[in-house]
Amino acid sequence: MSLFEEVRGEVERTQVLVFAGGQAKRMGFIDKPKPLLEVAGKPLIDWCLEYYSRCGFRDFVILVGKRGDEIVKHVGDGSRYGIDVRYSRDPKLPGVGKGKALKHALLTGAVDRERRALICFPDDLFRDSSLPLRFLLHHLEGVRSKGILASAVFSWGVEYPYGVGEVDGDGVVRRFVEKPVVEYYTSTGLYLFEPQVFKLVIDLVDMDSEEPVEFEETVLPVLAERGELYAFVVPRGTWVPVNTLKELEKANNIFK
Repeated sequence: MSLFEEVRGEVERTQVLVFAGGQAKRMGFIDKPKPLLEVAGKPLIDWCLEYYSRCGFRDFVILVGKRGDEIVKHVGDGSRYGIDVRYSRDPKLPGVGKGKALKHALLTGAVDRERRALICFPDDLFRDSSLPLRFLLHHLEGVRSKGILASAVFSWGVEYPYGVGEVDGDGVVRRFVEKPVVEYYTSTGLYLFEPQVFKLVIDLVDMDSEEPVEFEETVLPVLAERGELYAFVVPRGTWVPVNTLKELEKANNIFK
């Protein structure tokens, strides 16, 4: 089997979970669901679905929440993107979060618990057309050689959105830097989960919690402690998040 055939087979065996249920609280008031906000004249959800479909992914699950009907109406069955789409609606519980949304999708059968999943978000854009495929290959290498169960894409260095001062004991500012680059490995919100991770989600996510439960706060720390979480690092500028109106404007300038 050639490498091309192997990669194509692994892509076909991977389901893509698109988390599209966020309420965009950092955006202020907007008149549509966040995934339908436009960057360079195209809704974020279209950027997302087209990005992964161009890499050969065909099986998509979109997890929707408030105003999810508008997203369902826009995307439909996915045929116009050349993909198959099914949906999971957030459970009607106090404080959902991505953890509860994923567990609900697993328990209701919307997500196949026996297959690997690529997890992504419409408001995370990437300036690298081959990233999903290279990420998948990197993940598979980690599964085979290191026994990892999940992988995450990290950006090395992100721009801190405020000015930073170094202040001495007398209150004198000795150095001032506007929006410095903070040198941390920052998660971009793009993950690959082997099926074993879904059991952890079911075991660790408390559906009875009054607060939102995020899988990044419950599942990923456990995987990291066990040495079962693998990193794929991309250069700064590859990842373009859209979480605020200012970031939306920046994304427009980049992608138009």
